[in-house]
Amino acid sequence: MRLIETEVYQLTQLRHKHVNVRRNKPRNLPSVTMKRIFFILTLGSLLTSCTNSQTNKNFTQVTGDIKTDIKSLISDGNHQADIMDGVSQNSRQAALTKKFQNGIRNNYDWFVEYMKTVPQGEQMPYNSKLGLTKEEYTELTSYLNNVELVSSGKENITAELKNDTVHFKSEGKLSDYDSLKIDLKYNTVIFRQYILPFSDTTNVTTDKNGLRSKWKGYSWRYEEPKNLDLDDIKDISKVKMKQYKFTIGRLEKNGKTYMSLKGREVEDGAKTVDFELPVVF
Repeated sequence: MRLIETEVYQLTQLRHKHVNVRRNKPRNLPSVTMKRIFFILTLGSLLTSCTNSQTNKNFTQVTGDIKTDIKSLISDGNHQADIMDGVSQNSRQAALTKKFQNGIRNNYDWFVEYMKTVPQGEQMPYNSKLGLTKEEYTELTSYLNNVELVSSGKENITAELKNDTVHFKSEGKLSDYDSLKIDLKYNTVIFRQYILPFSDTTNVTTDKNGLRSKWKGYSWRYEEPKNLDLDDIKDISKVKMKQYKFTIGRLEKNGKTYMSLKGREVEDGAKTVDFELPVVF
């Protein structure tokens, strides 16, 4: 399943039976979700305005050797991690986000067909059925192009390498990392009963992103089914899917490790699992 179908589905789903893995209080679709859909449509990554950041070169660069790099990115011991799931948003931006979200929900069938006309790599053109005036749409996209991820708090996370496998131990908001293992021998990531095969190497060459830094890293992904497309999500009530993704990399601006664990499951159109845990340490 391509990322665009996954994000479009999450943005536009009409049923809100939402059960978090840790059974936390259900959440409505947040601005972060809106931001991610625009990332897909514009080939940005939580786009932000360009900033002139100083680069710290006193750290080990990502080399392309996954086993070596993982050992460098995740040293044994305790790490105090910033949980990077916060986004700055004022009341005006929140209102425009909600209008846009409602516009898509109210014109869902049209939106699925409309998405097919947008070439990958191009921004979605304005249409009144998106629920906004042209001026509002321009204002909203301008805001989304200047989003920055911010820390919502800190948690300790401990890493331990045993027999070519990295294990994690944390608590509170990051407790899902306890179920994550990185198998360096077979280049796979295991999360609970799911085995995530290696997916891609990431090389972000601009600081115009939510982390406000160039960075390099790797990702592993599990998807079921693998070939879900826009036509398959036209009838939301029949959608069944699972997606788990783990990403790790080195931020160029300060040498810190960026790590993200994301999970999503949908059963007959209802989200039963939906979490994302991005951290920097």
